[in-house]
Amino acid sequence: MNIMVTGAGSTMGQSVIKALLFSKYGKSMNLYVTNSEPLGAGYFMTDRIRGRYIVPVAKDHAYVDAIIKICREHQIRAVFSGTEHEIRALSAASERIYDETGAKVMLSRSEIVEMGTDKYKTYLFFKKRGLCFPKTALYKDYKNFIHEIGGFPIFMKPRISSASRNIYVIRNEKELIEKKFDDDDRIILQEYLDSDIEYTVEVFCDKSGKAVGVIPMKRKLEYGMSIFGEIDCNENVIDECKKIGEEIKPEGALNIQLKIVGGKIVPFEINTRFSSTECVRAHYGFNAVEAAIDHYILDMPVELNKWRTGMFIRYWEECYFENADIPK
Repeated sequence: MNIMVTGAGSTMGQSVIKALLFSKYGKSMNLYVTNSEPLGAGYFMTDRIRGRYIVPVAKDHAYVDAIIKICREHQIRAVFSGTEHEIRALSAASERIYDETGAKVMLSRSEIVEMGTDKYKTYLFFKKRGLCFPKTALYKDYKNFIHEIGGFPIFMKPRISSASRNIYVIRNEKELIEKKFDDDDRIILQEYLDSDIEYTVEVFCDKSGKAVGVIPMKRKLEYGMSIFGEIDCNENVIDECKKIGEEIKPEGALNIQLKIVGGKIVPFEINTRFSSTECVRAHYGFNAVEAAIDHYILDMPVELNKWRTGMFIRYWEECYFENADIPK
């Protein structure tokens, strides 16, 4: 099977590659990887890589054409997005990519990706369905918001972002004004969650929208990624995230970020994509990347509830290559 992974320079793309190598397809697949820059560790991680390509950034109108050209040339069966920036472009173009190349983009339909990418739309989705979520408002409504929740502290975040950039704990109005980093409608304010217990939970849904696997991981987050984590069996977290997954009905992977505040489970963000911890979950028996190929390409039934508990920690690792290996 010929498979493409985009975003070879990102931790998410590299984690997807590792999960593929863990999978039953790992020794026989041919990998084709892309990046918007000539250097990226994902270019050099494995001898299963058969092609390395530099493509335009996702917001460039030529991006999708470049992906289609590679898919057509190498008869790609599956395309996995390796960066947050690419998921909107790939999801929006998924039908075109499939029609012109036969390659399946491993992302949810565009309206689900849009809802998950836009934090304010996420809040409105949860509110409409009566699901727990922190109170959230656009920056322009900050006076009413502060009054409604009873004062500071609050979180200030980009409405659309990745890698935990521009996220602040705001303790007074002076800070709120001084730390404003974008236009009013591109910033959200969110109720402060006073807890150190944070989970990232992956839910995998099949074509019917049924959650066929849920795996919770307590984590420590730095630089926008999980640097330490522990997979545990918190049944309350599993049940709550299964319910959320079956309300959203993603095609495949959904990642839910939540905190436990005073014993209450409070989701505060979702990502309608694979994550930078796919390889960890795959190691412990929850390989959502493999399941996506099995179910959404080969039409096989999947079940992802036989995972093990355990912990992980991240560390630096080197890739070795020569100048001739760098894509031009």
